[in-house]
Amino acid sequence: MTIAQPPTAWYGSSFVYYDDPPTAEELDAAAAQAKESRLAAFSPEQFGPPPGGGDAAAVVLGRFLPVHDGHRYLIEIARAHAANVWVFVRAGADDPVPLAVRQEWLAELFPGVSVAAIEDGAPWTERILAHVRPDYLVAGEAYEPGFVQRLGARLVTVDRQAVPVSGTRVRADPWGWERYLPPPVRAWYARRVRIVGAECTGKTTLAKRLAEHYATVWVPEAARTAGGPDLAASAVTRVAHLQRTTEDRLARRASRVLFCDTGLLPVRLWSERLFGASPEWLREAAEQETADLYLFASAELPFTGHSAYDRPAERFDYSVATERELQRLGRRYVRLTGSHDERFARAVEAVDAVLG
Repeated sequence: MTIAQPPTAWYGSSFVYYDDPPTAEELDAAAAQAKESRLAAFSPEQFGPPPGGGDAAAVVLGRFLPVHDGHRYLIEIARAHAANVWVFVRAGADDPVPLAVRQEWLAELFPGVSVAAIEDGAPWTERILAHVRPDYLVAGEAYEPGFVQRLGARLVTVDRQAVPVSGTRVRADPWGWERYLPPPVRAWYARRVRIVGAECTGKTTLAKRLAEHYATVWVPEAARTAGGPDLAASAVTRVAHLQRTTEDRLARRASRVLFCDTGLLPVRLWSERLFGASPEWLREAAEQETADLYLFASAELPFTGHSAYDRPAERFDYSVATERELQRLGRRYVRLTGSHDERFARAVEAVDAVLG
């Protein structure tokens, strides 16, 4: 059965006809005929591979200054389209975030995704095609049609307002947009404040109190759980590595600032206090480790630990050595003296100056 006169147009839920509309029987018959034709031409292979499967390739382009959740959304959409995903990072000499850092972020956040750099001034098309022949270009904005055509790709445009953030906004006010910052990016933007000094000078108490005051996290001293004050020589490397690893992981949870109860320099000095020497790698690492601010807790407070560990001369010498090294290395530091409350007040003043 055929319909004598087809509709002229389809508007919402209504047909517009030249003649009287077909009957329900005629419409059902036409639908059955269309379904029969559709089934005759169908095979299950036409469904294609599962999402993100097959040999398809997708590319995502950007500067990633810095990587934020909008970028993560784009890349996840690309992974839904293709198993082979390439991220191309545009890099310039004046970029505020080094290329190597952005590549590390992307590698951590997206294992299995290939990352390549394209220098400013270099042609996008040639550089991309040298790595991959993409089936999809996934973007949060429209690209010039000729560019997409030269790639031989299909443009998949993602609504940027689904994750309303931009690199420009983040760079202007990172912590105003912290909800969109992935963990490694939070760690990079977080200011670091190290609290150093001899034992029983209130370092741990101060770190906890400052973290609570600034609504952030703090890094405990690894030696407290990995060896105690009489650290074995064989444990020095383990303690130093644990200290660095703990700091690296907790920095990913920091908000604006991370407070570190000690660092590699104090571990090195403690090793030298106990054994008159420290591992060469630790000396080099301690020289390279920095912070936005050091809070040096002076040793004028009375010793409050176990009497077996009360060694006044060693404690004084260690305190002097710590401050001397801060000066030699040119580290920015503030000397904390007085009561615990006085030290806290001076520390807050110094940290506020760093945060601006």
